[in-house]
This record gives sequence, C-alpha cells and structure tokens, in this order.
Amino acid sequence: MDKKRAIAIEIALQTLVLKTCPIHRQIYFDDEADAASAFALAIELVRKHKPYVEQFHDEHELMDLLSDTLGATPLCCPECQSIGVLSSLPDRGRLVESALEIR
Repeated sequence: MDKKRAIAIEIALQTLVLKTCPIHRQIYFDDEADAASAFALAIELVRKHKPYVEQFHDEHELMDLLSDTLGATPLCCPECQSIGVLSSLPDRGRLVESALEIR
C-alpha cells in the first residue's frame, strides 16, 4: 500500500469512519459514522502544514484520495459477510456524496 493511501486510511480510522472488525481485523466503512469528520480532519491537517500530510500538494489531493478510499471500502468485514454474519447493507453512495458537500 502506498504511503498516501495509508494516510487516508489512518485519517478515516482516527475519525471512526472506517473501523476494524474485531474478529477478522478487516477494515470496513461504518455507514452510521459522519464521513464529514474525516474530510474536515484532512483539510485541517493540510492547511496547518502538518508533517504527517506533507506528501500532499494541497487539500484537494488528500480529499480526492480519501473519497476514493471510502468509496472502495466494503460496508462490512468481507469475511463476516462471506459467512453470512451480516445480511442487509444500505447504499453508502449518498453518505460519501453528502460528506463531500462540505468541500
């Protein structure tokens, strides 16, 4: 995994938009979390020139990567889903889109 994607994932985990399955240790998107918090933290880190995000040229680059990362992350642990632990999943496309409206 490249360093930039790892930073996006860490921001999402820190803001609890992404979570880790306690059984399988797989990352999944928490559809009940407010994705806007991850985007707000990303903007703040870039604007304050924190060394943690120095690889990003501007906030839009990090925001785009964060959006792509959230959109590509499953709504539940893939291993739990494959054994039928979770049955119904809501549409998360609107969640990420509404979080991006703060941009």
